[in-house]
Amino acid sequence: MTPQPRRSPSSKRRATRGSAGERESRLPSQGTLIVMEATLLVLAGGESRRMGRPKPWIEVGDTVLLRYVVERLAPAFSEVMVSFGEPEQMEQLVPYRVVFDRKRSAGPLAGLEAGLEAARNDALFAVACDMPYVTQAAAELAVAAARNCDAAIPRHDGLFEPVCGAYRKTALPAIVRALDAGNYTAHDVIENLDVTWLEGLDPAQFESLNTPADLERFHAALSAQR
Repeated sequence: MTPQPRRSPSSKRRATRGSAGERESRLPSQGTLIVMEATLLVLAGGESRRMGRPKPWIEVGDTVLLRYVVERLAPAFSEVMVSFGEPEQMEQLVPYRVVFDRKRSAGPLAGLEAGLEAARNDALFAVACDMPYVTQAAAELAVAAARNCDAAIPRHDGLFEPVCGAYRKTALPAIVRALDAGNYTAHDVIENLDVTWLEGLDPAQFESLNTPADLERFHAALSAQR
């Protein structure tokens, strides 16, 4: 059973938890998914310093990393978008809606702003293009949990990644204000949103490919599935 978000009496933050008892959280199987009235936003505007080359266009199997992430998650969504920091980052044409950051070099907040502004749906699931392990089931859980708040974001041991989570358009004003004030720190903005924290999910699916060693492990995982 998917646990329902609960509001803490002492905070506007909510938490969806998995525990060893009757409220154990289990990800739903892929076969139960339906197309959600929500937008998938894949963030592809990072600078890829540690990887040493642009991550979206790294070859994985018979495709590239950006397309792999999109195709893994897109069946659950009614709309798909990709955000880039600037047009020069588009080394290849992509068959999806593309948006560009209003403020350059402003990090993932700028991609979230562009996506939320352009999305046709109220709910949006954002994921970085270097997070190929995220499942459709986790995305569905996040979108459902964000129904009555600004955002729903996975958290493990108190740590969270702002580039993987569901956001609603109600989060947009805080993001715009932060960017206009020159505050590009996503964690600061999220602290001022009404957030449902998704806890008890397998943290391995939220790992990023930041280095060549990470990429090598991902290739090994792909080979093991074949």
